[in-house]
Amino acid sequence: MANSVPDRAQAPKQRLMIREMILENFKSYAGEQKVGPFHKSFSAVVGPNGSGKSNVIDAMLFVFGRRAKQLRFNKVSELIHNSQNHRNLELARVTVRFQEILDQEGDQYTVIPGSEFNVARTAQRNNESHYYINGRKVSTKDVTDLLKGKGIDLDNNRFLILQGEVEQISMMKSKAEDKNDTGLLEYLEDIIGTDKYVQPIEEAYKKLEEVNEKRLGMVARLKSAEKDKDALEDKALEAKQYLERKAEMLKLHINATHVFGMEVQVKLKAAEAKTTELKEKLAHERVKSKDHEKELAAAEKKYTTAEKAHVAAIDAAAEAYKELERKDAQNNETVKALKTKLKKATDKMASDVQQLEKLDEEKRACEAAAPHLVAQLERLNADLAESEAALESMKEALKGEVEGYHQQLSQVRNELAPWEKKISEVQARISVGQREMELLQRQETEAKKRLEKATKELEDARSAAGSKEQRIKELEALLQTRRGEIEGHKQELAAAQAAERKVEEELAVIREKSVQLRADLSASQGQSGVMRELMAAKSRGELSGIYGRLGDLGAIDTKYDAAVSTAVGALDNVLVETASDAQRAVEHLRRTNAGCATFLILEKQAHLERPASERIETPEGCPRLFDLIKIKDPKLRRAFFYACGNTLVANDLEQASRIAYGQDRRFRRVVTLQGQLIADSGTMSGGGRPQTGRMALGNAAPRGAATDARAAEAELREVDKQADQLGQRVAASQTALRGAEKELAVLETDLPKARMEAEANSQRAADLAQRMSGLQEATKVDAADASRIKELHVAVSKEQVNLLTLKEQWKFIRIVYKHASAGGEKLRSLKTKVEKARKKIEETEADISKKQVQAKSNGKQIEKIKKEISKQGKDKEKLEAELQACADVAKNIEDEAEKRDLIRRNSGIIKQTTTALEEELEKMGKIAKEESRRGDELMEQRNKHRKQLAEVLGMSFPWSLNSGIHMAFRMQKSADNQSDPDPIASVTMRFPTIHVHHLCWLFYVQATLLYADLQKLNPDLMAIEEYKQKMAEHAERAKELEAATAERDKLRKEHEALRKSRLDGFMAGFEAISLRLKEVYQMITCGGDAELELVDSLDPFSEASGIVFSVRPPKKSWKNISNLSGGEKTLSSLSLVFALHTYKPNPLYVMDEIDAALDFKNVSIVGHYIKERTAGAQFVIISLRNNMFELAERLVGIYKTDNATKTVAINPGRFALVKPEKEEDQEQRPPGFIQVASG
Repeated sequence: MANSVPDRAQAPKQRLMIREMILENFKSYAGEQKVGPFHKSFSAVVGPNGSGKSNVIDAMLFVFGRRAKQLRFNKVSELIHNSQNHRNLELARVTVRFQEILDQEGDQYTVIPGSEFNVARTAQRNNESHYYINGRKVSTKDVTDLLKGKGIDLDNNRFLILQGEVEQISMMKSKAEDKNDTGLLEYLEDIIGTDKYVQPIEEAYKKLEEVNEKRLGMVARLKSAEKDKDALEDKALEAKQYLERKAEMLKLHINATHVFGMEVQVKLKAAEAKTTELKEKLAHERVKSKDHEKELAAAEKKYTTAEKAHVAAIDAAAEAYKELERKDAQNNETVKALKTKLKKATDKMASDVQQLEKLDEEKRACEAAAPHLVAQLERLNADLAESEAALESMKEALKGEVEGYHQQLSQVRNELAPWEKKISEVQARISVGQREMELLQRQETEAKKRLEKATKELEDARSAAGSKEQRIKELEALLQTRRGEIEGHKQELAAAQAAERKVEEELAVIREKSVQLRADLSASQGQSGVMRELMAAKSRGELSGIYGRLGDLGAIDTKYDAAVSTAVGALDNVLVETASDAQRAVEHLRRTNAGCATFLILEKQAHLERPASERIETPEGCPRLFDLIKIKDPKLRRAFFYACGNTLVANDLEQASRIAYGQDRRFRRVVTLQGQLIADSGTMSGGGRPQTGRMALGNAAPRGAATDARAAEAELREVDKQADQLGQRVAASQTALRGAEKELAVLETDLPKARMEAEANSQRAADLAQRMSGLQEATKVDAADASRIKELHVAVSKEQVNLLTLKEQWKFIRIVYKHASAGGEKLRSLKTKVEKARKKIEETEADISKKQVQAKSNGKQIEKIKKEISKQGKDKEKLEAELQACADVAKNIEDEAEKRDLIRRNSGIIKQTTTALEEELEKMGKIAKEESRRGDELMEQRNKHRKQLAEVLGMSFPWSLNSGIHMAFRMQKSADNQSDPDPIASVTMRFPTIHVHHLCWLFYVQATLLYADLQKLNPDLMAIEEYKQKMAEHAERAKELEAATAERDKLRKEHEALRKSRLDGFMAGFEAISLRLKEVYQMITCGGDAELELVDSLDPFSEASGIVFSVRPPKKSWKNISNLSGGEKTLSSLSLVFALHTYKPNPLYVMDEIDAALDFKNVSIVGHYIKERTAGAQFVIISLRNNMFELAERLVGIYKTDNATKTVAINPGRFALVKPEKEEDQEQRPPGFIQVASG
């Protein structure tokens, strides 16, 4: 980089220059016109207004890639020349011829061989446009890449200053408001070249944020692990102390066991001697047992073979037994069903036999009575004959007296006799028919009675079943109701408990908030010190335009405190009106050393007024954070919108994720009520204790720590009261729930009972319904019997009618007979006797007929019942045969079971024999092992206690306090009763005056007392292991955090290194440019001063920073650019352009009437500066001021005739040397002309 004016004496540098331009039908140029050639340093384009001077620059920009609209036209085809003499042209073309040169002395230069190239662009009538490099068709990118490679700044167009734009350079904003804008800071950084660090810095910052977010999560996990570890520390210490005391107890126990074991070793020696003797005997016995062993081996081989067969037999028998058990169960069910059928058949058969016997008895009685009745009838007939004879004798004696009546009597008697006989016969037939009908109808009547009884029982059973079903429904409904009530109580209890937990959480939060108030107040005092100083300066009139801290200028509901405190980082910024207000505030803080502050400039947020006033629809109805803030002054809304943007507030992280990662890209930034933030980039932050208190709560009024504390205490009392009420509500819900559960338990017990009773009634009804079909069949009369009953009924009815007729006639004849039978008492007596005899005869005849009919009917019934009994007998025999078959199956099963039991018994005998052999084999070995076993057990017990002591596993001591003391006293007593103690040398060496049993007694007493103390303790022995796990987890978390911290520090160093490189490079270039600006401005203004000043010198690239361009015109005070005149603004802009050219030269500059606002003096100064100090670049300047273009090395004249622009290039130096021409030679071209082009 060059920080000073290049010297002509320096070695020449290779640079690009435009040799000439060829315009064909472009805008005002008709035909092919050559503009140039241009001078290597300073060329001026002159011509009257409207001649087409600016079209030269437009042609150059057209080739450099500008669109038609950027050239003040709507379409490319409008760039084609169109005049009265040149209409409907199809093509416009502009060609710019470049070459690279090395500067020589004066106007001379050397063209780099092979460096010439042409860049052309065409515009066609169909609005197509094409680029060409050396006649080869290329793309726009190829052209721009070529020119950029040659050093032409096409990004910021620093080489170009159009008409009226010179003043805008100095009027640029101090910093760009968005990415699409360019401020003075970005303009200078692009020239300095440190903008190459912007993307790496952003990427490094993104990585740093990701790692920092990951580290914050690790910090939270480390704190959680440390909290868990600290929570277990006391329990682990208690368990450790418990184990230490237990270890001491086990040591005492081991010592006692060890001492006692030493005594046992003495006895063990004697036992070993005895064992040696037994071993000798055993050897002798082994010699004797060799034969037994051979026999045993053979027996074992035989036993093994038999055992395999036996096991196989047992397995087969077990499978067969299972099959037999299944068959036996099936057979038992069959026997049970057959017995039930047999019992019914037997009962029916017994009933039929009983009825048969009754009928047979009646038949025999009838048959037995018949002879007697016949004999009686004969006697009665004899008596009747005798009585009638006596009566005839008497009548004969009275013949004279009653002669007159004899004929009449005889006639009546003759008439009466047949009627009496007929009546007797009819009565007998009626009696027989009725008897036979009764016998036939009796069975039907009895069956109907049974059917009626069963029907009534069936109805009762169904009614009871229905009643129980209804009861079941009622119980189920009641059960459902109770369950619903229980569910309601549970929900109520859960809701109450949830509300109670929520209130408890609120209590914890409020308590924590109260505790944090003083800390927050202390933390805010540093910031309030800066604010007090700024506001004090404002009240003294030293500063103006300061509104205050942004977070204090609005208020928000408590619900959104964490959300706004987390999501809005600019709440601590100081809001000012303008950039100059911020600059003055920065200077004031610098002078007073009051501290640092970040400023938010309100005038720079004017473009946010409209979006801040819009009402937009948000996903899922989530509110914008900006809309939730209460702002006193509407003017400040755009500042809060700048800080908040379209950040949404979600209820939880799940809803926030749905919105942030959804389709609507406007709402990528979402914060939850708990302070969890999803940034525009998609990264999440938060999760620990959320930030609060960075904005006023409630109304936008000033807040204070004391007010917040009182409010927190009042809120604490209110929430505590709510907690008490919720506790009562939980208790009431629990009581109601327990009552409902008790009722539910009773109902759940009653319901199965009711179901069982209903099933029993339903089963009874089903059984009765099954019996109904049989009973209904029994009520049906046989077809023959029904026909017979019908016939008898008709016959009896007919005979009854005849009987009534006969009785009426007989009655009449009888009356006549009575009148005719007069003859005295004796005669009447005889007549009465005769009548009685006749009546008796009639009754006897009727009885005989009745008995005969009954016997005949009973005979028929007997035959029928015999047939039924025969059938039942066959069924019974069939059932008995089936039962016998089942019995045979059962017997076979029993036989198989007996065989299995026999196999089992044989197996037992074999096992007993084998066991006896094994016992005999082991008996001798046990004798030798018995004495050594006790010593081994003692040694094993000692080793076991040593292992317990080493591992300290927390086993329970095997004695209680009383049992330990009792054992100690028993040992003491045993020691006192021992007459000849045998002290052990090793013990007496350590305890020469203490007996072994006394020593053991002391050990056991101490151990027992320790055990009693341990029993009072109740430590959590698992706490040690848990504590170790938590320690390991804490160490692992710390290691992870250390690694994350190292990675964070590494990325932070990389980020800081990039920022430092950017800052150092920028500050170096900035200082060089600023210094050169001062020099240039002082030079062209003859004593003025200019300065580039950073708004924030510590961080030039912050949001509130930027670059302020201030100048002090000659003999005037320091002024802001906006307050300068047009000429002063032009000089300021040109000073900056020339300073930047000195810092980073551009090979080409094209300027359009930059001297329009300058006076005569300043035009001359600028012209001379360009001529003398800018030899290292090519300047093409359009000017109408002679003070400017007269200084140019080459003049390009622009003029228009016939509505077509033409050009002429003049070398002023050579033109000045030409002598005046003669008058006749004036039409010839003067020697000073290099080129004349005309239409």
